[in-house]
Amino acid sequence: MNTTKKLIILLLALILPVTAFTLPPYNYTNYEFEVDGIYYILEGDEACVTFQKYESGMHLSDYHNDVIIPPQVTYQGVTYPVTIIDYYAFNYCIGLTSITIPESITTIRDNAFWLCTGLTRVNITNIEAWCKIMMGYSNPLVYAQHLYLNGTEVTDLIIPESITKIRNYAFEGCSGLTSVTIPNTVTSIGDNAFQGCSGLTSIIIPNSVTEIGPIAFEGCTGLTSVTLGNSVTTISHHAFSRCAGITNIEIPESVTTIGANAFNSCTGLTGIVIPDLVTEIGNGAFYHCTGLTSLSIGKSVRTIGDNAFKNTSLIETVTCKATIPPSWGNMDMFTVNVFNHAPLHVLVGCERAYMADTNWGQFLTIIGDVIEEQSGDVNGDGEVTVADANNVIDIVVMGGNSGHTRAPAADVNDDGEVNIADVNAIIDIILSIK
Repeated sequence: MNTTKKLIILLLALILPVTAFTLPPYNYTNYEFEVDGIYYILEGDEACVTFQKYESGMHLSDYHNDVIIPPQVTYQGVTYPVTIIDYYAFNYCIGLTSITIPESITTIRDNAFWLCTGLTRVNITNIEAWCKIMMGYSNPLVYAQHLYLNGTEVTDLIIPESITKIRNYAFEGCSGLTSVTIPNTVTSIGDNAFQGCSGLTSIIIPNSVTEIGPIAFEGCTGLTSVTLGNSVTTISHHAFSRCAGITNIEIPESVTTIGANAFNSCTGLTGIVIPDLVTEIGNGAFYHCTGLTSLSIGKSVRTIGDNAFKNTSLIETVTCKATIPPSWGNMDMFTVNVFNHAPLHVLVGCERAYMADTNWGQFLTIIGDVIEEQSGDVNGDGEVTVADANNVIDIVVMGGNSGHTRAPAADVNDDGEVNIADVNAIIDIILSIK
């Protein structure tokens, strides 16, 4: 390897994130055999595409232009399925312009396409097979940005109904995507699944999804519309960070966890309502959401992480429904402008507790005008009546929230479920009133 090439890699090692250079446990041996310019090693009865040689501490290969990985390869009279693209297989192959990945590939290991900066397209023949690949920290789409299915670029992605989990890194960096349809068979969206898909303009998360993984949509700068299904419980760290185009997002009542930096730098957001089941707001969750003008914090929040609402100086009103003032670490959670000019609305009778709190007491105006939601008042008319019992029956029969946005009020006995026991509880409330 020439001196210039070594110097470039050394400089990149200093500049780029440390995580990218985490070395996996691996026996750094050269390839076992070569067929049509592609190097392989055998792992049991399967073939693994690998690098050409390991020399002077570097994984070296000479892959360039268009490389087509075959679904199987024959060596010494035995045919093996090609199922793995190995660690560093195409490391620093800057002359590689396109890669064709067959349906047989099940695993792409960390750094397999590290610094393949010349890639312009990834070719596949089966979207279902692509969705099932165990992807390490090295999706070739990070460099290529464009995915082609049987010769046609994938812009309107339809996830097959056979898929139950969108895997980690599955479409990371695919800026050519403009829309994604996720079926109700999917239950989770993996880490970095759509990170950097800057061409996406809207996303609908179906009711089947319970977890949105870390960094799942981070840096999707074109997103303007996000709809979250009513079964999502976890919005992980950095899930929507740097999605500056989002102006409004309704966090469903099912959410219990909002991770660190989940909406960091979503500068287009104007209002946020933290639902009542959330107990902790992660560090920096809404940091630098500079467009925020209103904020409502649910009744179960006990802890607010450092800098969760820092750099949100345009907030005009804050509501907190917790009876006990949630704790936070740093005194400057909000700007001086917010403390001085935005009124803090709390539950009736709780204003003294907030005034006496070291952190919350920084608000110059604290008003106790929030009325606690009555358990069992499903239709939100301020009363608990037979109509509410009927609404709960609808929820039990139809499943989910059956169109009722106040479904959490239907969980009268606070057991985390809405069932016939809650109907009986509402009847007891009605009888006690009478």
